[in-house]
Amino acid sequence: MNKILKYASTLFVASALASIFYYEYNFLRGNFHAVTPGEAYRSAQLDKQQLQYYADKYKILSILNLRGKEPGAQWYKDELDFSNTRHIAHYDISLSALSEPTDKDVEDIEAAFRAAPRPILIHCLGGADRSGLAAAIWKRVIDKAPKAQAGRQLALRYGHLPFGKAAVMDRRFNKLD
Repeated sequence: MNKILKYASTLFVASALASIFYYEYNFLRGNFHAVTPGEAYRSAQLDKQQLQYYADKYKILSILNLRGKEPGAQWYKDELDFSNTRHIAHYDISLSALSEPTDKDVEDIEAAFRAAPRPILIHCLGGADRSGLAAAIWKRVIDKAPKAQAGRQLALRYGHLPFGKAAVMDRRFNKLD
């Protein structure tokens, strides 16, 4: 019985530490990564200070928000105010984190990529699943990367897990040409 309790407590501690690491990585640091340096970046939802830091450092000219318009939310107001003040183009596409994106969703993402001044910042809430799919679309459609290389944007390194609710992004990616 002691071995079972010891194993269970070790597993619990490891799980708790992994959760803390995931939270810090995604939310405190913004889960910010280059998709194509100088052209496209991806992140979690950034607060005002993070947005200012990354926009200045990487000369961001466009933001693609995959959470959709949320006029009553403070984060959305802050992001729009920041974009307007800095003359940064802002695009909103509402992708569900739980449902597989439609063909129209993918077409809208591709259209935003073609229209947006670069560099572009792509974000959702955690920067893992929806941003991962959009980054994979960027790599495939804009960079013309092989599908296997583009698919690396949907990876644990960014906080993406290819099972559970997030698997809808992998399924959608696998349908791309």
